[in-house]
Amino acid sequence: MKKALAWLLTLALALCAAGACAEEEALTFESLAGLEWSFSSGAGGWSTEMRLDAEGAFSGEFHDSEMGEMDDAYPNGTLYGCSFTGRFTPPEPVDEYSWVVRVDSLTIDGTVGEESIDDGIRYVTTDPYGISEGDEMRLFRPGTPVDMLNEDMQMWAHLLWQEEAPTELEDWFLYSAANESGFVGYSLDDMGMENPWVELTEEELSQVSGVSFNVPEGAENVVWRWLADESLAEMQFTLDGDEYCARIKPDALEPDQLDNISDIYYEWEHEEEISVGGCYGTIGIAQTGSEEWVELCLWYDLVPGLMYSLSAYTTDPDGLDVVAVAEMVYAPMQGDA
Repeated sequence: MKKALAWLLTLALALCAAGACAEEEALTFESLAGLEWSFSSGAGGWSTEMRLDAEGAFSGEFHDSEMGEMDDAYPNGTLYGCSFTGRFTPPEPVDEYSWVVRVDSLTIDGTVGEESIDDGIRYVTTDPYGISEGDEMRLFRPGTPVDMLNEDMQMWAHLLWQEEAPTELEDWFLYSAANESGFVGYSLDDMGMENPWVELTEEELSQVSGVSFNVPEGAENVVWRWLADESLAEMQFTLDGDEYCARIKPDALEPDQLDNISDIYYEWEHEEEISVGGCYGTIGIAQTGSEEWVELCLWYDLVPGLMYSLSAYTTDPDGLDVVAVAEMVYAPMQGDA
């Protein structure tokens, strides 16, 4: 009898300890309230951003810039997007690294399809990209082993094609299988830092970077930028209604080796080797999840040690020759950059 009572007491203490531990480790929205959640390809053409409060309510914005969609009434292009609000259900634990949350409600400001024109830009209200009412999403904490994430998750967590891929998640990550989307949770302190990209003139960029682009004939809305921390030069433009982003970065690579400096992460189809100005390179194509396609051209100039990328967003991949545009953008350099 005494042994039975002792066993019951031990079991009760163990259960109480387990309950206390579970209560201590229970995830609340309050612990996530200081994060900014971002879903994007990294190229800057579109993104969905949202914030979360301590009660599980969220608010956010979606934008998709289509500068090539223009008319006489809106010569500066089209901007699709919306502001939205909603609420998540409380996190339900799956394992020691992850939880499930559901989108209990989601409301956008305005009416889908509503249009207006301001300063030569057409604004079109749409649903947000990457999140929807009733969606079940998986939340992973920092420290999650990367091998627990499938390739799609790793792509949206911006883990693929890194020179030194981490073995564990460094940030929170919220994934939707239904929408094939992934939101990375960053600290608001980090997000509040000054934008590291600096917009320059063509001459200023050439002076500060030591590299240069050729501007294709007929290119419009040309913008030059510089990311000093990574010695990364960028030129964005539209050509024949398609959006392009060209980049150059000094890189010490071996022959036939490439580095994806585009920050665009898709599962590329129809990859093939090509040559740009006699430099070894590759091209690939992927569908972005709508009617739009993205093509990526990478090439490396071994003599000065410069890595190049050219990405293009288009609705007509059959009518796009990204290698021909890369030849127009490429300005051969000699010696060290």
